[in-house]
Amino acid sequence: MITKFINRKKETSWLEESYKKANSEGQLLIIYGRRRVGKTELVRHFIKNKPHIYYLASRGTSDLHLQTAVNTFTQGFNDTHFSTTAFSTWRDFFDYLGKATKDLKEPMVLVFDEFPFMAQSDEAMSSYFQYGWDMWLKDRKVVMILMGSSISMMYKHTLVYNAPLYGRRTGQWLLEPFTFTDVKNFYPDSPFENTFPLYAISGGIPAYSRVFDGQKDLRQNIINFVLPEGSFLTVEPELLLSEEFEDPRSFIGILKAIGLGRTKFSEIVQAAGVPTTALPGYLKTLIQLRLVKKEVPVTDKLPEKSKKGTYSLSDAFLRFYFSFIFPNLSLAKSPDYNSLFATHGDILTKLVAKFYEDTSDEFIRKAIDENKLPHFENMGRWWNNNTEIDLVGLNEQDNSILFVETKWNSKPIGTEVLNSLKNKSKEVVWGKPGKKEYFGLVAKGGFTHELIKQAKQENVLLIQEDKILK
Repeated sequence: MITKFINRKKETSWLEESYKKANSEGQLLIIYGRRRVGKTELVRHFIKNKPHIYYLASRGTSDLHLQTAVNTFTQGFNDTHFSTTAFSTWRDFFDYLGKATKDLKEPMVLVFDEFPFMAQSDEAMSSYFQYGWDMWLKDRKVVMILMGSSISMMYKHTLVYNAPLYGRRTGQWLLEPFTFTDVKNFYPDSPFENTFPLYAISGGIPAYSRVFDGQKDLRQNIINFVLPEGSFLTVEPELLLSEEFEDPRSFIGILKAIGLGRTKFSEIVQAAGVPTTALPGYLKTLIQLRLVKKEVPVTDKLPEKSKKGTYSLSDAFLRFYFSFIFPNLSLAKSPDYNSLFATHGDILTKLVAKFYEDTSDEFIRKAIDENKLPHFENMGRWWNNNTEIDLVGLNEQDNSILFVETKWNSKPIGTEVLNSLKNKSKEVVWGKPGKKEYFGLVAKGGFTHELIKQAKQENVLLIQEDKILK
């Protein structure tokens, strides 16, 4: 199991730039992202070899937070003669921070991890931090970092317009899961047929990727690390949802419905038992939290008003859980897992195949760069009543369009797949006359010699597994 720090080059560079700016003015940074995405590891990597004080909040009262924060920070400043009783309010605490940071020779990083726990303990907590920032820290050589896994709470207390800290932050970063290119670093000697299915259910969450064994297939990893009681991943969905919702029942009903393939608004209403008038609000919340995504055909000019929208679970692990485990809990909890896989194993195959389609834009973008093709700023699925194309890229300025078909195949695909894609492309109405058309195929099992020959003649992009064919 790999424990080294992987990637996060852009995020680390941003933090380092902020640290340099702190020589002239204080920096207030907001870092947020879903549970287990690697926020704490990123920040700990950043503060290594820098003056810093790191405070990890837990559930508790405001007074308990004050007491533990005082202990942490006075020890961090080597002020052991201070008594916690000297700080009766959060203003006292920030007055102390203002004095303690007055004559810093180099910037110091002050980290408040799991800030939502502090905000939950006292509705005025953000106002206390506003006071400390405005009164003292914005003029100090300080980088103050507020972090949190509850995206809804971080929005409420730090990012939205009416939050006390709105307008104070000097930067914010939503930490995203790893790409497949990053995830491969966890399994350096493992075959694609093992690593991609693991990515398809972990969704690039570092903590999940570290648990899995790239030398074993997907089924064995699920048996070893997901299904047994007491395993690290067994209760992850429950913990993830409880972090965001006080009463998750309606949200779970919606997630379950979508996980079972109910992707249209009317289907979700019926399957989840949620009133038609209430569902838009629930869906909006789930989309904001990056748990659900709404898709419309990529060529739709007004996606917000499109009647063709479909919903899917954007969090890969929840997609896996609500499609494969939750609907089959009795089999998942039984001591013999063979029945679960024998009866419902095809669900896993479909999940992986769909995730391969979703990931194809990562592979295609690299091929576009290598072949110096136009960049397609807008990429996504396209469909009408009769036809679907896995990926379509649009470049309005260059009047160029890209069509891509993705196959999770075991045997090489032939020229008929390319010809079919060309026929389907004729149904896409977009662009001006004389537009340039490009084609690409992504296939796990590769291509026949005839297709490779035709692709070279017609400059079709070919990607086998995740590798570009020259």
